[in-house]
Amino acid sequence: MKKLLLLIASLIPVSLWAAAPLMLVNPGRETFINFPSAILPDKAVTVFLPEPAVPLKQKYPVVYMLGVWPKDAPAVQQLLERSQQKAILVGLNVEETDLADISKIVNFFSYELVPYIDTNYPTIERPAARVIAAQGGTAAKVLAGLLARKHLFGGAFLANSGIKPVSFAGAEENLRVLACGSREELAVLWQTLQEMGFAYGPRAALRVTEQTDFFKELNLDYLFAETSALQVDKLEGKVNPNVLFISPDEKAQLDMQAVLKNGMRFDYIALDLRIAPPYLGWNAQTGQLRPVPGAMAGKVKITAFVDKLKCSTKLKLKK
Repeated sequence: MKKLLLLIASLIPVSLWAAAPLMLVNPGRETFINFPSAILPDKAVTVFLPEPAVPLKQKYPVVYMLGVWPKDAPAVQQLLERSQQKAILVGLNVEETDLADISKIVNFFSYELVPYIDTNYPTIERPAARVIAAQGGTAAKVLAGLLARKHLFGGAFLANSGIKPVSFAGAEENLRVLACGSREELAVLWQTLQEMGFAYGPRAALRVTEQTDFFKELNLDYLFAETSALQVDKLEGKVNPNVLFISPDEKAQLDMQAVLKNGMRFDYIALDLRIAPPYLGWNAQTGQLRPVPGAMAGKVKITAFVDKLKCSTKLKLKK
């Protein structure tokens, strides 16, 4: 027993030993109960390791996750096991009330948590190797605040960001964003990103989900992939049904997917379409096409674009 206690003591970093925190050591993770912080006290921080034992054998990128608790360990472990890209994952158990003071969260990451992780774990210390992950509209505002802090994060995973636009002003020049949620939420987010000049694939990817599984959609292989592997190779589209009667009550659903050079598939939401003849109206937030007043019977060609790539499909209108 004495040897076991000495082993556990040796695993506790000197900087924390002085503050006498309680650290629970489990295979593949370390949980700090009441992480010693002057800015955000009484919070648990769980570090999920990409290797089953310490010391780690190489340097890793890091994903910081808001609202992740020690009880989420099984889901995080499954995420690490299915990912080819290995990373250190850091969960912070903040709640909705903690997110009200954005500046406090930003300062906590900037001056305490990120420096601590970089000091005590073998990390790749550059913004492109750090991702912040969050879920919900309130957390999206905090995420935007963290991205605006220079040289902190170069990637973001955002789930269910809400239908209010999120500002990415001040973010790293080559910020990469992966987002999932409803079509409506993603259409609003993609509008913001497109206006900022984000290229679909290398800098942004979307996944339409009815019920979001945060850990399932957190794709490490996309977030840390080489930019050249994320170029859009093909755009695919399908309209259902492909025959509509000319009536304002009729509608068809258009779904599109972007296939990247590395084979990954993501949903694509075209904010604008080329429709010829212009007999259909397009709602990007619902993905629906509807006949417009004055529409005439015949075939309508629908074309979407991603950079120089295009995808075309046809729909037939009947009287």
